Amino acid sequence: MTVAEESKKFHAENRGNCAMSVAYGYAIATGKSEAEALKIADKYQNAGRGIAPGGVCGALYAAKTLVPEKAEAIEETFRQGSQNYTKCAEIRPNKILPCNRCVELAGEALDLLNP
Repeated sequence: MTVAEESKKFHAENRGNCAMSVAYGYAIATGKSEAEALKIADKYQNAGRGIAPGGVCGALYAAKTLVPEKAEAIEETFRQGSQNYTKCAEIRPNKILPCNRCVELAGEALDLLNP
């Protein structure tokens, strides 16, 4: 499965917040075990629900910190799918995208830029 698929599934199953979901999906898609992926996801417990640094979407925050050397390209890809929004406080209340789609979009950015 891809990062996007793994992340979206984890999030849909309510196993973690948006940042945790992307971290988990990335870990699984890059060959980590379930236990390793959960440990990595746990590091992002305080980055979802609109509280990631700078108010950025937690899914985007996780993607950028997982592959920091491609952070600019990840953000650009995310912006293309989010009507140019990056902050949770802009995306959620204005119903730009549902959280699960933000998770999938961040995963898609990782899939595109980190084949």
